[in-house]
Amino acid sequence: MKKEIDFDAFSSGQISSKIWLCEALEKINFQSENLSIYILGGWYGLTAFLLLSRGNLSIKQVRSFDISKQNCAVADLLNENWVWREWTFKAIHKDVNEISYDEKPDLVINTSTEHIDNLEWWHKIPSGTTVALQGTSMPHPEHTFTLKSLSEFQKTFKLKESFFSDELTLNYPDKTLSRFMVIGKK
Repeated sequence: MKKEIDFDAFSSGQISSKIWLCEALEKINFQSENLSIYILGGWYGLTAFLLLSRGNLSIKQVRSFDISKQNCAVADLLNENWVWREWTFKAIHKDVNEISYDEKPDLVINTSTEHIDNLEWWHKIPSGTTVALQGTSMPHPEHTFTLKSLSEFQKTFKLKESFFSDELTLNYPDKTLSRFMVIGKK
């Protein structure tokens, strides 16, 4: 059975927050070139698509983990330009709580922290790894881990070294919501 694409993935709020992430990451002086990136809760691979297509970071490979096989299929399709290039991009069907960090990535990204109802994924990321995390204050039935402020977000995802921390306010005719983002060393 074919599942329809959730067009919310392409909403202005989703795209704005991912571009905001790209811009913030591009300002950071990464110590290594040819970054290895893990994206947790990668959905349709839009974060990877934007990072790779902007071409402003030296990226060796992106692995996008998602709990949905259908989402992984769409992500591989959207990022097909990089899938066939020695698997620069590859979506992997896996629960983010079950990821092994044997091959330590240079950067771990999670732009959907509000969708994961526990912090097991966070505790498994090796100490010293650079992370980029986003969450939202927006109430939604699928948001099982919503934090109300940037301060609460920073306390929950405590970093040893912070490179970036800010809040993006999105004003719509019917609602206002905030996206929180922190980037730094875990």
